[in-house]
Amino acid sequence: MTTFLPAFRAVHTRSLAFAAALPFAAAIPLVAEFVQHVVEMRVGMYAGVEAAQLAENDPDRILAGFFKTIALGLPAYFLIRWLHSKGDRGFAVRLEKPATALFGLVIGLQALFAWLGLYVWTGGPIAIGFFVFGLIFMPLIVRFVVAAPLGMLISPLQSIRVMARDAVFAILFPLAAMLPLMAVHYALGIGAIFVAGDATKWVMLGLDSVVTAWLALVMICAQYVIATRPAPLPGAPQRQRAAAGTIAE
Repeated sequence: MTTFLPAFRAVHTRSLAFAAALPFAAAIPLVAEFVQHVVEMRVGMYAGVEAAQLAENDPDRILAGFFKTIALGLPAYFLIRWLHSKGDRGFAVRLEKPATALFGLVIGLQALFAWLGLYVWTGGPIAIGFFVFGLIFMPLIVRFVVAAPLGMLISPLQSIRVMARDAVFAILFPLAAMLPLMAVHYALGIGAIFVAGDATKWVMLGLDSVVTAWLALVMICAQYVIATRPAPLPGAPQRQRAAAGTIAE
C-alpha cells in the first residue's frame, strides 16, 4: 500500500518527468494562468492593495478564472494515461473512444463545480459549505475521474464505495502534496501587488504561471495515487501495477 512520504516525493518528481516528456500538454495550465494574469494586470489588480480588492470580483477576471479552472484539469487526460502506461508517450497522447467521451464528462463536472463556486455560491455559509463539500466529494469520486481517460467507466457511487475506507488519506494527501507549491503560488501573487515596476510584476507573474502549471500536474498525480491505493483499477492490471509501483518509488 502506498505510504505518505514515498508518494509525496513521487507526485513531484513524476509530474516534472511528465512535463519533460510531454511539454505541450504540461503547458496548458501555464498558458491559462498567464492569460488570467494578463487580464488582472489590465484591470489594475496589482497596482496596490486597494486596487486588488476592487479588481477581485471584476467580471473579466472571474471569467478568466473560470476557463483557467477548466484548463488546469485538461492535462489529466495525458498525464493519467502516461502514469498508467509507465511512461508510454504514444499511449498517453492517443485520443481514443470511449476515453475521450468519458474524460469529457469529468471536465464537464469540473466546469459545473467551477461555475457554481464562481457565479452562484460566491459568499456566506453556503459558499463555505460548498467548498468543504468539494474537498470531501472529489477525493471520494477520484476513481471515476482517473478511470475516465483510460476508457474505463467507474461510476461515482462505485468509487465512493471503494474510497470510503481510505477517505482520510484521500482527502488529506492531495492537500499536503499541493501545500509547498501553493505557498509559493500565493507568495508570488501577493508579492506582485507590493513590488514596484511593471517589469518586476511580470517576472513574478510569469514565475507564478510556471508554479501553477506544476501545481496542476502534482494534483493530477496525487489523484492517481489515491485512486489506485485501495484497489487496482479494473482492466489492464499488469500495466497498472507497474505504473503504481513506479510512481510510489
